[in-house]
Amino acid sequence: MIENNPLHTAIRLSQAATKQLQTLGETLTPEQITPQLIAETETLFKQALANLAAALNPPNLDHIPPDVLSQAERLGIPLDDIEVQVAMSSHHLSQIIGVLAEIDNRAENIRRRREYFLVRLPDITIEKLGSRLPVMTAADLQGPTEQTPASVRDALKAKYNLNRLNHKTRSQSSLFEKIKQAKQALEPQEVALDEEDDLPF
Repeated sequence: MIENNPLHTAIRLSQAATKQLQTLGETLTPEQITPQLIAETETLFKQALANLAAALNPPNLDHIPPDVLSQAERLGIPLDDIEVQVAMSSHHLSQIIGVLAEIDNRAENIRRRREYFLVRLPDITIEKLGSRLPVMTAADLQGPTEQTPASVRDALKAKYNLNRLNHKTRSQSSLFEKIKQAKQALEPQEVALDEEDDLPF
């Protein structure tokens, strides 16, 4: 079908845009040329270029998740529009998600959402998708299950002279016992001093 052929559509649109441009230049004075007429002519050329791009490289939206496409439809982005299809297929998924988020956040202030989508999409920064944090499981938090072989432990002890280390453990009870012994050792001296205090001179 000719109507469904993007190349034929591009030719038809470019001819219409050229004719309208000639009309603007030949029959209208500069005062009669309004911004609306310029915008209409520009739209025809953009649609012609989009169809030409689709003829050379048919748009493919398979890389876009269904939820993103549903969000675009919900926000009023026409997915059957050839310009929208070409733009989506030629830009990174993160850019599409980014511009849709902008439209969603500013929905009340954006009236021409299709045009906003097409103009803003190339300006969105490409970002890495997915979580930026490493995925951790319960197994990652567990220590090693295999014990170090005895031969390896013995070799390390011999290498670093760990066998010569004498680890003395001192309990709290033994510490109190030594304090008690020290007090008892001082008691006779204190008694002797008391007896000297009783001397008459």
